[in-house]
Amino acid sequence: MKLTRSGSDYIEIDEDNIYDELLLSIPRVHLIKFCFKNPDERKIKNVLKLYQKTNRYVIEDDIRIYNYILRGTNKKYYIENPVGVKIITFFRKNNKVLVNFDNLISIERDFLLSDACFEDVLKNTEVIKIDQEIFEMKESILEDWSGNVIII
Repeated sequence: MKLTRSGSDYIEIDEDNIYDELLLSIPRVHLIKFCFKNPDERKIKNVLKLYQKTNRYVIEDDIRIYNYILRGTNKKYYIENPVGVKIITFFRKNNKVLVNFDNLISIERDFLLSDACFEDVLKNTEVIKIDQEIFEMKESILEDWSGNVIII
């Protein structure tokens, strides 16, 4: 597993912090989540230029806009499940996913964390976002996983 820390290895960029000196001073950001309220080509390309060493991005909505711009680059992006989206439908619609356990309703969260399901989720996912409690509960399984774990 690659442990990805929020605020250093993983950051969220929006209209208000795109030129934030503190974020720009991070030597190597592994994952950037686009959080633009009104995404457009200029904003997205600015982020790509400002964070040239970053090759992996996270998007939650406006997928067509981001896909249109990112498909012409060699950048990889993951679709994060938003709050309130049914997880089975989400998995069926997207192939590169980031499962944010914090955005799941409790019954889906419990199901995906169950012993019968959690390892299967990891086999079909490259990135998960979990809290410290889940990390500690599943650490022994995550140690052998090749994906990224973002601790929120």
